[in-house]
Amino acid sequence: MTAEPLLILVNRKAGTAKKMGHTRLLETLERVNRSVQLHWLDPADLSAYIQQLVDDGNINELAVGGGDGTINHTIQHLVGTNIVLFPLPLGTMNHFVKDLDLPVRLEEFLPLLNSNRRSRQIDVGCVNSQYFLNNVSLGMYPRVVRYRGVVRFSQRFPKLIATAYALTKVLLRHQSRRSFTWRTDKGDDISSPVFLIANNRYKFDITSLVHRERLDEGHLMIIAPTDVRLPTLLEAILYAWTDRVEYASRLDVRAVKDIIINVDSDSTHAVIDGELTRLDTPIKLHLKKAALRVVDSLDTDN
Repeated sequence: MTAEPLLILVNRKAGTAKKMGHTRLLETLERVNRSVQLHWLDPADLSAYIQQLVDDGNINELAVGGGDGTINHTIQHLVGTNIVLFPLPLGTMNHFVKDLDLPVRLEEFLPLLNSNRRSRQIDVGCVNSQYFLNNVSLGMYPRVVRYRGVVRFSQRFPKLIATAYALTKVLLRHQSRRSFTWRTDKGDDISSPVFLIANNRYKFDITSLVHRERLDEGHLMIIAPTDVRLPTLLEAILYAWTDRVEYASRLDVRAVKDIIINVDSDSTHAVIDGELTRLDTPIKLHLKKAALRVVDSLDTDN
C-alpha cells in the first residue's frame, strides 16, 4: 500500500534553506523513499499554515525545515497532539536536532523521512503561555542580543564581532541593571541578574560544549549566578568545562518542575529558543511532561 505523502514545510529564510534554495532542496528530497509535498513558505505564513493543518485533522506526521526559532513556532501548534514532528536541520545551529541525537546534515537525515518510522515523546517547557524546546534566558543575554542587532544593523558588522562588542558593552554596564528574584519551594529568595531556564538538564563538556543527553527527565534546569563579575564568570566557565557546574559556589543550579520569577517592571526582554521577545511579569514557567511527539533516531530502527 502506498504511504500518504509527507508534508514538508520549509522556512525559506532559514540559514541552510536559504543557501540551498528551492530547486536544490527539491532535488535533494528526491532521495526520500516516499512521496513528499514541499511547501516553500515565508516565516510569517508558517504558524497559520500549521494551525490550519492541525484544525483539519488530516495529518499524522509533519516535517518542518528551519532552525530552532522555526521549530519553536511549529510546536506552539503541535504540543498535546499525536502528530509526529520531523525537525529538518535547515537552520544555522540546529541545537534541538543535535540534542535529539538526530543527524544535523540533511543528506543523513533523509532516511528518517521514510515510512513507518518510530517516534517518541519528549518534554516541553512553557513560559507564561509560550512553549519552548531549549531554554529561556533573562537578564544579560537578552541585552546582548538587543545590542548585537543594533550594531549589525547600523554598522554591518559580522555576527561574531557584533556579539563581542555587545557582550563587552553589557558587562561594563550591567552592574546597575535590575535583578530577577525567584522564591523557592522552601521559601528562600534567590536573586540574580541572569537566569537560564532549560528544558531538562544541560551537560557541559570539552568536545560538544553544551548539549542535553535526554529530553524526557521531567524537569527544568535553572542556572542563576550571584553576579556577572569576572571571578563569577571564570568560575562558571571552569566548572562548566568539566561538567561540574552544580559545584560552582557563585552559581545556583537546581532542577525544578515549575518556577515563578519576579522583576520590578511590568515586562522584560527574554530570549526564547534563540529569539528575542518580551514577557509580562511575573514570569511563570513549568514543564509539560511527554507533550511532544518527535521522530526517533535511526539507531532504534528495526
